[in-house]
Order: sequence, then structure tokens, then C-alpha cells
Amino acid sequence: MIDIDRFTAILDEQAALLPEAVFRSLNLGIGVADRHKRNRQSPPDRPLYILGEYHVHPVMGRGIVLYYGSFVRVYPEMNDEAAARQEIDRVLKHELTHHLEHQAGSRALEIADAQRLRRYNSGEDEL
Repeated sequence: MIDIDRFTAILDEQAALLPEAVFRSLNLGIGVADRHKRNRQSPPDRPLYILGEYHVHPVMGRGIVLYYGSFVRVYPEMNDEAAARQEIDRVLKHELTHHLEHQAGSRALEIADAQRLRRYNSGEDEL
């Protein structure tokens, strides 16, 4: 996997390509955590790692975090920068969609994520 400094630089580069309007009210910005985060609802024998999260705090505000450690666990052999860029961009846009939907009062992506997790946990889907 590419190192965390390059990961962060790619994230910044991909974010810079997006219109400023999508970042409106994202006062905590976009960050990278070096740790991994396991989805507690996934089965222990088939763990899922959370690659990114959209956070809303009633006092602090809104922000996005991508978990570098989760990327390392899910994509340990991803040394190709183009492939890493594609996956970072996909996760960034997914989390930004949560942000935009939250502002619009929609939960469509949140509901779709929960449905995919249920299918995964029942063995119907491999995500």
C-alpha cells in the first residue's frame, strides 16, 4: 500500500478537483486517520473495515475522515498509485454524498449502506 503521506496528498488532490459547493458546511473538513476501523456489525469471521466516515456533531459540526489503516487492511497489495487514487476518490465521493444528503434531509445512501450490510451479513452479498 502507498504510504500515508502519499495517501493524504492524493486525497487532497482529489478533493481539489471537486466544486467548492460540495464542501459547504463541512466545517471540520476532510482528514486522514492512520488507524483502522472495523464495522462492529460485520461477522467476526468476515470482518468489514470502514474506509471512510461522515461525522455530524451537534456542537462541533461536520467532517469526513478516511481511515488509512483500513485501506491498508483491505488493499495491502495496492502499490499502484492510479488504483489507490481511484479508490480514495470513490470513498471521498461516497462520504461527500452522505454530507450532501444530510444537508438535504435525505437518508437514501445511509439506508442503501445499511441494506448492503444486511445482505453481506446474511451471506447474500460480498460487497
